[in-house]
Amino acid sequence: MKKIISLVVLILLASIGGYSYYRQQPEQQVGRAVDQFLENVEHRKISTRRQIDVHEALSKVLAAKVDFQGAFPIPTETLTLEETLGKIDQLHVATSLCRITESERNLKIIGAKAQVYLTANILLAAGKEYQREQTWDLIIDLEKGEDWRIVSMRGIPPD
Repeated sequence: MKKIISLVVLILLASIGGYSYYRQQPEQQVGRAVDQFLENVEHRKISTRRQIDVHEALSKVLAAKVDFQGAFPIPTETLTLEETLGKIDQLHVATSLCRITESERNLKIIGAKAQVYLTANILLAAGKEYQREQTWDLIIDLEKGEDWRIVSMRGIPPD
């Protein structure tokens, strides 16, 4: 009986260790940072999320300054974290829905820098009458400090 319990504990510890090792790989950390950004840009007008919770989540994945380049609604300037949060708040106030559906993702990591290429279908709605859906190519650059942080984003709109 002791051997069975020891074997079960050993298997459980090995599984937990393997999962922890996998979660700490740079690819997984970068992927989680990008996912967290996209999840908090998305919104529905009727939501239980509080603005402060969105700001806290985004503050964990955005750098102190983020360089944006793209066409409307993506700004074309370098913004501080507070300015970026303000722009996302404006998007949430102006729209009743923002849904981002990812169709493709490629990731490159070189040392303490990462670049994520995304193809995403973005649906924006303002009220019942206005909806706009487009497929965008997004290039997100991240740098590793204490954590992986988004330092720039480029949005290439549809033709």
